[in-house]
Parts: sequence; C-alpha cells; structure tokens
Amino acid sequence: MRSQRILALALVLLPLTAVGQEGETQRPTMGAIPAPLALADTPEGEIPDYGAPVLTLQEVLAHAERPDGNLDLVQLREQLEQANNAVQRAWSNLLPQVTAAFTYTRYSHEAIIQFPDFTAGFVEGPGGAMVPARILDLEVQKQDQFAAVGQVAFPILAMPAYFGIAAANKGVEATQQQITFARNELILAITQAYYGAVASRRLIEVAYQQVQAQHEQERVARARFEVGEVPKVGWLRAAVARSQAEQDLVRAKNAFSSAKHAIAQLTGIEEPFDVVMPKTVPPPEGSVEDLLRVGLENRKDLKAARAQEELADRLVKSAWWQFAPVLSAQGQFIWANVAGFTGTNTSWNVQLVASLNIFDGLRRYADLDDARSARRQAEANRKNLAREVVRDIKTSLLDLESARANLAKARAQVELASENADLVRSQYDAGVATYLDVTDALNARFAAEVNAVTEELNVQVASLRLARAIGRFGVEQFP
Repeated sequence: MRSQRILALALVLLPLTAVGQEGETQRPTMGAIPAPLALADTPEGEIPDYGAPVLTLQEVLAHAERPDGNLDLVQLREQLEQANNAVQRAWSNLLPQVTAAFTYTRYSHEAIIQFPDFTAGFVEGPGGAMVPARILDLEVQKQDQFAAVGQVAFPILAMPAYFGIAAANKGVEATQQQITFARNELILAITQAYYGAVASRRLIEVAYQQVQAQHEQERVARARFEVGEVPKVGWLRAAVARSQAEQDLVRAKNAFSSAKHAIAQLTGIEEPFDVVMPKTVPPPEGSVEDLLRVGLENRKDLKAARAQEELADRLVKSAWWQFAPVLSAQGQFIWANVAGFTGTNTSWNVQLVASLNIFDGLRRYADLDDARSARRQAEANRKNLAREVVRDIKTSLLDLESARANLAKARAQVELASENADLVRSQYDAGVATYLDVTDALNARFAAEVNAVTEELNVQVASLRLARAIGRFGVEQFP
C-alpha cells in the first residue's frame, strides 16, 4: 500500500514538473538531485578509527580493573576498606585505652603549712611542755604547679562490645558480597556495551552494502530514464532510496562511535581502539529447577542479604546486652612538682570498677526496638530478593528462548529477502518489474540483515543475563 501511495503521488506530481505555464516544458536541472555520497573502497574504510589497535573483550575488562580504569570499581574497593575499618572500631571497645595528660596551673599565691617533723623528736619547751624539735614548712600548693597523669583503662567484661565485633565482621562479609555483585553487574554492563559496539560495527558493513546496491539502482534508473524507458519519477525514487541508505550508513557509524564512547567511559580507555567479535558465550544448561537452585545458592546479592539478616540478629543481641553490668580495671600514675603530705612527687593507684546503668531515659529500650525493626526489615528484604532471583531466572530463560526463535526466523528472512532481491533485480533488468519493486526488495533485504544482526546480539545478551541471573557471571570475590 505504501508503494502504491508513493507511485500515485509521483504520477500526480509528474505533469506539474514536466509541464509549466502555457504548456512550456520545464526540464529540471541536474542540481535538484544531490550527488551520491563518496564511499570508501571497502566496508572497513567506513568504520570510524579503522586501523586502530584492536582490543578484545578480555583486554577491555582488564583495563576497567586497573586503578585508573573504572572509577565505580575504585569506589567499591573503598567501601570494603571502610567496612574493615568498622571492625577496628569495634575492637577498640575491648582493647586497653591509654591516655596521658600534662597540666600547668598558675595560682594567685602559694600555700604552705607548718607541720612538725616527728622524726626529729621532741624537746622541752617553755613551761616544761614538750614541743617538736623541728617544724617543717610543707608546700601543698606552688604558685606555678606542674602535673602529669598517665592512665590505663581495660574493659574486662563488656558484652555489647563482643557482639559489636561479631556484627562488624558480619558487616564485612555482607559488604564483600554486595560489592562483588556490584562489580559483576558493572562488568556485565561493559560486556553488553562491547557486544553492542560489535553489532554496530557489523551494521556499518550491512549499511555499506545497502548504499552500494542503491547506488547501482540509481545508476540504472538514470540510464533508463535518459533513453526514455522509464519516467523521471523512477530515477527520483531511486535517488531518494539511495539518500536514505546513505543516512542509514551515517547513523550506523555514529551508533558505533557512541558505543565506543560508552566503553571508554566505563573503562577509562582514552586512545582510539577497534573491537572484534568475542567468543560465543554458551548459555547455562539445566532444568528450570536446577537453575533456580543454583541461583538461590550463588547469587551474590542474595548472599549479601542473608549476611545482613545475620548482622541484624547480632545487633539485637548486642542491644539486649546493654542492660548488663560492665566490669573494667584502670590504673593511674601521677607526677607533680608538689610533694604534698606524702613527701614524694609521684603516686599511683589501681581500680576495679563494676558499673550498671540503672536508668538512661529509656534510650536502651529505643535501641532495642530499632534493632528488632532492622532485623524484620532485613528478613523481608532477603525474602523479597529471593523472589526477584526466581523471577530473573524465569524471565531470562524466556528471553533466551525468544531470542533464539527470533534469530532463526531472522536468518531465514535474510535468505528469503536476499533471494527475492536478486529475483526482482533480474526481472527489472528484463523489464517485467518496476523500480518500486526493486527499491522495496532492497529495503526488505536491508531490514532483514539489520534484524539478524540485532537478534544475534540479543541471543548473546540473553545468555549473559541468564548466567548473571543464576550467579555464574563474573568473579566469586572482589577485590
């Protein structure tokens, strides 16, 4: 129907372009038809950055793993570093705390107390009374006073701290699983972008062949018009089809460049590069039940959710132990430039402290309620994620099945469209087919080839997504 409408419109416009006012014949100038696009001698010549170093998929992924590669991976490594630091902070609650302080005090005046020196004995004083033989001037406060204190505190029994360490270790495990899953998701995105670039590169070759075919069709249509075998609308229609094919080629080239820009952004590659078709990725095999079992066991995000649930459970226990007493020991060593009553400048003491927080404004009860709520939230998140894993696996299986069926049909359509295009061209050369038949046949072949390339990409992506859905894509641990 579309071809018939175009033909009808062309037949209506033909008298207007051929006959002017007062019946004067108007011959359109040659400049009304744009010149064909200059093509390279081979399809490769139309590929942007052709001749640049070829980077395989593995080389691209290796570049992304470098410190100057993908910056998201750098952030993931720092998240693990922060989780490990949380373990150190948790241990600090059980390790000795050592502090030292030095003070200088300037008083308004000195304080001196006279005190008898009992070691000197007593003598008889006036009136026969016994008095100390010597009086000491004890300086209990200097005007310029210096003091230094060293203190060591050691927790002996602090149950919340023990559960805090266990929770921190479980947090590291959860973070490890989370960043491994995020890393594999990122590698999947890079892999898909690479496959997309390969497909775009192949589309350039398909579009190049289409432009060549349309160039030839335009040349034949023009020659037949010049000898009067076809109306000029046949030549114009062939020129329009050729121009559309050239636009398709430009779009394919731009799509390839955009795909490589995406790869460069994801991997940090700055120099020009080319891509090559990777090895075919075999999809995971097995029954639906087997794939579901593997996915529920291996998915890193689900493992992280389980670790988060265990972490929340330990935090509940830690909140409970906040009601228990805390036993600790501490000691002090003190030096001052004032001897005082002891006659020495140094002293020390040791304490054993048992403390019980009787009332803290209900803060511990609020902490316990928060911990219980977090545990229920973690449990719900784990169950919901398990459902998502099941859905992802079943959806990926359906997508793979559809992609395979579509690819088989697309390849069959390419064969049929190619045979039809050759047959119609032969009929056109014999004068039994119109220029519209040839244009439609070439466009159908081009659409079939584009569809085949797209479906081949879909099959590879579906295989990758199924492997990702069951947790078999990427590394087991990162970094």
